[in-house]
Amino acid sequence: MKKNVAFLLLIITLLSACAGINPGVSLNDTTWELASYGPVDAPTPALDDVNTHFAFSADGVLKGNAGCNSFSGGYEISGNKLPTGPRMATLMGCESPRADQETAVFMLLNGTLTFESDGDILTIFSEDGSSVLNFTKADK
Repeated sequence: MKKNVAFLLLIITLLSACAGINPGVSLNDTTWELASYGPVDAPTPALDDVNTHFAFSADGVLKGNAGCNSFSGGYEISGNKLPTGPRMATLMGCESPRADQETAVFMLLNGTLTFESDGDILTIFSEDGSSVLNFTKADK
């Protein structure tokens, strides 16, 4: 009987891993501050004096600031996949380096993204996996 229970637990664990389930990881009602962005192997540190943040609401809305402009749009989480929907953004002009950071953030937010989180750190990968947005959890 103990062997059957152990075998069943092993099968459930393997099936969960194959399905891409991340138990305990929820982005709902969390806010994250950008720490770095860009190529996976050499991300650029986020600008210190710019409040670049993402807030994931429980009703499927992702909103925040990308460096200069505020934005909002839909999101849906399925396992470690983060499909993003169309988004709206303000159209304020800003100069480099803020504009460069914002462009990099918005460029990555297209298509079906993947993410990893341990609760305090969130990494969002571009659709092709070559670029990242690294965040730290913000205090509410």
